[in-house]
Amino acid sequence: MLRNQRDGMLLILASVTSYSMLPVFIRALQNAGLNALDIATWRFALAAPLFWLMVRFLRQPAGDRPLPRWRLMGMGTLLALAAVATFWGFERIPAGTFVVLFYTYPAIVAVLSALMGERLPIAGWGALVLTTIGIILTVPDFGHGIGNDNLVGVLLALFTAFIVAIYFILSGRLLKGHTALGAASAWSTTGAFLFLLVLIPFRAAQMPGNFWDHLGEMTFSMPLLAAHHPQGIELWLRMLGIATISTVLGGFFLTVGIQKVGAARASLIGTVEPILTLIFARIFLGEEMLPVQLIGGTFIVASVLVLQLGSPVKVTALE
Repeated sequence: MLRNQRDGMLLILASVTSYSMLPVFIRALQNAGLNALDIATWRFALAAPLFWLMVRFLRQPAGDRPLPRWRLMGMGTLLALAAVATFWGFERIPAGTFVVLFYTYPAIVAVLSALMGERLPIAGWGALVLTTIGIILTVPDFGHGIGNDNLVGVLLALFTAFIVAIYFILSGRLLKGHTALGAASAWSTTGAFLFLLVLIPFRAAQMPGNFWDHLGEMTFSMPLLAAHHPQGIELWLRMLGIATISTVLGGFFLTVGIQKVGAARASLIGTVEPILTLIFARIFLGEEMLPVQLIGGTFIVASVLVLQLGSPVKVTALE
């Protein structure tokens, strides 16, 4: 039992670390000209088959009853929207600030659950107060007003938190009693890719040549990348890093970890994600946060701890 608990905690930490690396992989891709929709499409295009290979070769349990496959694929739409909003947000505010604001989603889950008839305990109200204070302090340049880009970035972070909160509430109800969580993640990831794939013709019409230029450069020129595109190999490795480390492995470690330690404890361990993101953003991207923003981030992390310790909400890290 103790070994299962220890292994589960290590898996959750590995998952959180995987998700925390996401901004590091993305920055070079954005600098190379790929926009949020491009990155999201490639992320899920690579991650979906990798998820299925992992489910297949690791022989994940099938469960006692069949999964609601079509509805899980529909849930993938929310994953796609969250990913695109995240990548857009990273273009406008520092990654650390974005992730700290995104981590308001447990409080949003509590509010939405209360609106749907569940009683919100005192701990929940306390968490909302802490979250609100944290948002006010974390918003960039709050003391001097915020510009258009900052404002859009903040709104995108909160929008992503809202989308993820809805995803957790719906998936919690949809997967109640199911044990094949690995396959469920694979179905949702597949749905995310198909949703973004359907958008390609419309995006091409709105952004002439942009997507297809990158598609041709990154696909048909693959054998010549080293000779004609000196940074091509690095960009592909970063894209693979997003798909494998910050999507598939992160999701797999999270799923197995939850099965060993439970969703409530996994959520508590997951509160280190904003801290790790800030550390990685500082080391690899040179980003900094103002002291007042760090204090705001502390309030937000504290709200998650209060929420989980007072009345555990079954949500965990997701990017």
